Amino acid sequence: MSLAPGGPRHRTDSVMIDTADIVRELNDLLTPRIVAGMAGKKDPGQARKWANGSLAVPPPEQERLRFAYDLLKQIESAHRRSVAQAWAITVNPRLGYTTPVRAIREERFNEAAAAMRALLEEAYDG
Repeated sequence: MSLAPGGPRHRTDSVMIDTADIVRELNDLLTPRIVAGMAGKKDPGQARKWANGSLAVPPPEQERLRFAYDLLKQIESAHRRSVAQAWAITVNPRLGYTTPVRAIREERFNEAAAAMRALLEEAYDG
């Protein structure tokens, strides 16, 4: 577990996994278009190239993707895959009525982690 300054605890399992593997799993879970957008890129081809290892993921994008991976894996472990998918793309009042994907793209990590924790603690209101 790690503790973001001023934020809720969240697991950081992604540090043990190759970036290409993380992107491949996220692409499978959310689609390359959504993954590219979450990383701050417009071209879904970027996410495909990151997943197959033909293009390195720059550090800012890697930070967003690893963070998303950690949150989504926790949701998937506690509930099921379809819940993680839906949570990522559904407007959430805890995030100012934006999606977790957008919050992560905007690097609102503490807010996204708090929204994930609310879901896991069944205090979800979105």
